[in-house]
Amino acid sequence: MATRLRHYFQSHTIIVRTDQPLRQILTRPELTGRLIKWSIELSEFDIQYESRKTLKSQVLADFISEMTNDTQNTEVSWSMHVDGASNKEGSGAGILLMEGNKVVAEQSLRFRFNASNNQAEYEALLAGLKLALQLQIPRKTVYCDSSLVVHQIKGEFQDTILSITQVPDWRTPFLDYINTCTMPNDEPNLPLFRRRASFYTVLGNTLYRRGHSQPLLKCISREEAEDVMAETHEGVCGNHIGGRALAAKILRTGYYWPTIKRDCISKVKACDNCQKHATLSETPAEELHTIEGLKKKLGEAKGEWADLIPEILWSYNTSIQSATGETPFKLVYGAEALIPVEVSRTELYDQSNNLQARTAELDLVEEERDISAIKQRARKQYLERRHNKKVVHRSFNNGDLILRCTEEARKPPAYGKLAANWEGPFRVLQNLGKGAYKLETLKGDQLPGTWNVSSLREYQS
Repeated sequence: MATRLRHYFQSHTIIVRTDQPLRQILTRPELTGRLIKWSIELSEFDIQYESRKTLKSQVLADFISEMTNDTQNTEVSWSMHVDGASNKEGSGAGILLMEGNKVVAEQSLRFRFNASNNQAEYEALLAGLKLALQLQIPRKTVYCDSSLVVHQIKGEFQDTILSITQVPDWRTPFLDYINTCTMPNDEPNLPLFRRRASFYTVLGNTLYRRGHSQPLLKCISREEAEDVMAETHEGVCGNHIGGRALAAKILRTGYYWPTIKRDCISKVKACDNCQKHATLSETPAEELHTIEGLKKKLGEAKGEWADLIPEILWSYNTSIQSATGETPFKLVYGAEALIPVEVSRTELYDQSNNLQARTAELDLVEEERDISAIKQRARKQYLERRHNKKVVHRSFNNGDLILRCTEEARKPPAYGKLAANWEGPFRVLQNLGKGAYKLETLKGDQLPGTWNVSSLREYQS
C-alpha cells in the first residue's frame, strides 16, 4: 500500500491506532535486519501513533447506531469527486464517493492503455457513474477539475470545435527526440533519423540546425517559411535571381526548413517577372552510359586497362544518373565538379563569393540527397513493375509430372553441346510454398533437396 499510494501518504497525515508499541520499536537506534528496513521506508511519511480505544464502548456505540430506527425521512445528499491524469509512464484515475460529509467509497484506477489527460478525465467520470449505478444512488453531484469535460457534459461545448485538423509540424519529432529521447512511431529508418537528429540542437524551446553558412540556423514552420520566402523574394525580385540563390540568401539570414531549396525554386518559377528575365536553363547534361563505356575502353586497352580506371571513375562520378537525377560527386560533396571544359570559368573566380556559395551548398546538400533517394525509390518501383509484367508465374500441384533443368555438373561430358537441357519426368511430391518443391521419381524414390520453380517446367507427353 505504501508503494502504490505513495502520493496520498505523502500529502496526508497517517494515524495508526494500535495496542502495540510500534513507535518505540521503530525509533530504537539498535534496529537491524527487516526492522531497520521498515523504519527507513516509513520515515518519509507523517505517521502518528495513537492507542486504540476501549473495545467495549466502541461495540456499544456501534450497536446503538445500527439498531436505532431512523424515524425522520430526510433526503441524503450524495457527491462524487473524480480526477484523471496522464504522463509518459501511464495514466490513471481517482474516485471519491461521499454521503454528506462521510466517505462511502474510494477507488484508484490504473489504465492499461495509452490515454491523454482529457481521456483520463472522461474514463474517471465513466468509472464513477458505474460505481454510483451499482450502489443504486438516484441523485448525486459530480465534481471534476477538467473544464472540457464539465462544459461538454453540460452541453456548453460543441463537438465540432474538437474536430479541428492540425497540420503536423516537421520540427516536433526532432524536439521530442532531443528532449525526451522519444522515437517517432511512423519512422521507417531509425538509424537515418538518429543521424539527422544529430544535426539539430535545442536552445530554450526553439529548434536550431547546425549549419555551414551560419553557426546556428533557426528552424521555422511551413507557414513561417512562406512569409520568409515572400519577403526575401520581394526584396530581390528586381535582380531576378534563381531558386538556388534565393535559398542561399535565406540561409544567410539564419532560417532553415527541410524543403528550402525546392520551395525557393518553385517560388521563382511562379514569378512572372523572373520568368520573363530568365536567361539560363537548368537542363541536365546527357547521361553517359558508363558501364558500356567501361567495357569498350577496357576491352580495347588490353594490358593498359589499369591506367584507364581513374578516367572511367571520373566519367561516372560526374555523370547524371537516371535513378537519382544527380551526379554521385554532387551527392557526396554538395557541389558539381569542375570538369576541364569549364576551366575558363576560373577567370571569374571570386574567393569571398565562392565561400558564401559553398557554405550554402553544404547546408542544402541534405535536401538534395532526400530528393535523390525519393527518385531512386520511384525508379526501382518502375523497373519492378516493368519486370513483373514479363514474368510468367508458374505453379504445380502434388502429383503433377514435370521436367527438371539439367545442371552443367550433371551433363555427361561425352555429349558436349548435344547433352539434354532437361531431364525427367519426375513427379511433384510436395509443394513447400514460395516456389519450392520436393520431387520424386516415377518409382516413388524421393530426390534429395528442394527445387525452385525456375528450374522446373511442365512435362507434356
